[in-house]
Amino acid sequence: MTTTTTYILTILILTFGLISCGQNTASQEPIKDKSNFSLSITTYNHAEQIFNGITTYDLKNDTLKIHRSFMFSDKDTILLSKKIDDNSIEQIKSIRIDSLKNFYFNNCIMATSGNEYFVSTTIDTVNKKISLHHYYDKQIERLINELNKNIPDIFKLDYLTSETKQDCE
Repeated sequence: MTTTTTYILTILILTFGLISCGQNTASQEPIKDKSNFSLSITTYNHAEQIFNGITTYDLKNDTLKIHRSFMFSDKDTILLSKKIDDNSIEQIKSIRIDSLKNFYFNNCIMATSGNEYFVSTTIDTVNKKISLHHYYDKQIERLINELNKNIPDIFKLDYLTSETKQDCE
């Protein structure tokens, strides 16, 4: 056998050996990856927006950031940044909002009054965005209550109650 043939045969054997080892490893030990997760809730009150601004609660993977922005300002103020434990994140992720509509409007409140809530969530590749104009929803309340467990009282997200009048035509 010539040196060239031996060399090619050795490369082929090593290549097939590496491929088969890689396949066995992949099939026996699946790669575990943390799922992509984010939640963003932005809220403001129409009458108080000039003085109190717009507050956004951003939860990305395991970090919660609360920031506030004001009209006529291009700067955000970070109010809080903290790590959230895995159990709390799993509780938040378990509240399914993907079946909710994209838009809710309370006809009892003028369009230029009341509280606005914008909820956006991503779990893996599923995105959901919901806009609520002074509208109460039980699932959103559960989501906000779970998030508020991780927030000091001064920064807690204030949400409507089930007594909020919203059945006007």
